[in-house]
Formats: sequence, C-alpha cells, structure tokens
Amino acid sequence: MTMMGKTTITLSRVMLTADLRDFATIFFTFVFPAGLLVTLVLSMGQIPSPHGGNSVNEISSNVVAFGVAFVAVFAGAQHIATWRANGMLDVLRSAPVSVGNIIIAQARVGSIFAILQTIFLIVLAVTPWLGMKLVMTAPLGLLGVALGYFMFFSLGVILANLVPSVTAVTMLSLIVVIGLGVIGGAVTPLEYMPDWVQNVGPFVPVFHIRELITFLLTGIGSWSQAGLSSLYLLAVGGVLFLIARKTMRWS
Repeated sequence: MTMMGKTTITLSRVMLTADLRDFATIFFTFVFPAGLLVTLVLSMGQIPSPHGGNSVNEISSNVVAFGVAFVAVFAGAQHIATWRANGMLDVLRSAPVSVGNIIIAQARVGSIFAILQTIFLIVLAVTPWLGMKLVMTAPLGLLGVALGYFMFFSLGVILANLVPSVTAVTMLSLIVVIGLGVIGGAVTPLEYMPDWVQNVGPFVPVFHIRELITFLLTGIGSWSQAGLSSLYLLAVGGVLFLIARKTMRWS
C-alpha cells in the first residue's frame, strides 16, 4: 500500500471515530429520518397516489432519497469546516497530506453512514406497520444512493469552502438541503405542490435522486427517467466535484 493510501485510511479512521462519538451525527443520520419517515407515512400514506394505490411507496422512497442528500451534504462540509476552525488543516498541510486525501477520506466515512442509513430506513419502511413494497430492482437502489451521495457530497465541500465558520456551514447546509428537498418533492409529492414548484422541481438535484431511487426501489416511474436522472446526477456531481477540489482552501 502506498503512503498516500495509508494516509487516507488513517484520516478516515479519525473521522469515523469522531462521527461515532458525535450525538448530532447519529441523531440526524438515523433518528431524525426515521421519525420523518414514520410521521409522513402514518399521516399521508393513505392519500391516493397519482400512480394508483396509496402513497406509502413514494413517501418512503422520497425519505430515503432525502436522507442520502442530507448525509452527503454534511459529510462533505462538516469535517473540513471543523478542522479549518480548530487549525487541524494547517497541521495536515505541513504533513504529506493532499487535498485529495482529505476529500476521499471524508467521502469514505460519509458513504458508510449513507449506506447504513438507507438500509435502516428501508428495513423500517417494509415492516407491516408502514407497508412499503419493494420490486426486483431494489438492490440497484444502491446506484441511486451512490450517484446522489456523490453529487451532494461535492456540494457540501463547496459550502465548506464558501463560508468562514462551522456554525455558518451548518446553517447554510441545512437551508440548502431542506430547501432543495421541499422543492424537489422529497417531503411532499410535487403533484400536491404549487404550480411554480412543479415547474422548478425537475431542475433540482433532489428531484433526480428521488426519481431514480423511487423507480429502483418501488418500480414507480420509467427506465428512461431513471437513466436521465442518473446522467444528471453524474454530470452535475462531476462538475461540482471539480469545483470543490479547485476551491478547497486550507485556512
């Protein structure tokens, strides 16, 4: 194993240990989305779906998609913002650590939480209590998780590079991901939103995570839309990742 590879693994272990000890990380990764899932399904699940039947499948997959976006933004933003504030980035700068090492280490740790959260929410959603029904393509849902995570992780790194403090990064990340989640139909189906939201929604990244994950998990949608959403997330994520690396600052 190369020195850079060992460095990345070491950084990942440090970040993972810090996250596992952080109450807010555990709460917003598992408790908050689970509460949101249960609340939305029990309160709105029996509303007729535009695609037939009730809305349980769509609501459940929407929450999964929103959870991926939420975890990814904070995975990209929090460690950079925290380490920049406490001087750790200055220490790492003097060591054989590159920007790529830091970003890859963050991405690895965040992806672990994103996958665990997705599995946890799906297991909860398919219980008889909530009643989500999966289709044969459900295992491919990890593709939607990966593409959505990649895009929003890159966005999180950019947010950390734009604002000067941990508090500001946290607030901006919340505003961005919740705003995009609402407009993208992750909280309330777009069909029940105002016309202007329905018109803007298809241009919002959460919309495409939702469309892709919903189709792969529940079969609602089409292969053409899933393909279009995959290309959108990959292309936009690639552009944002390049911007994130270019704008990364040590102090």
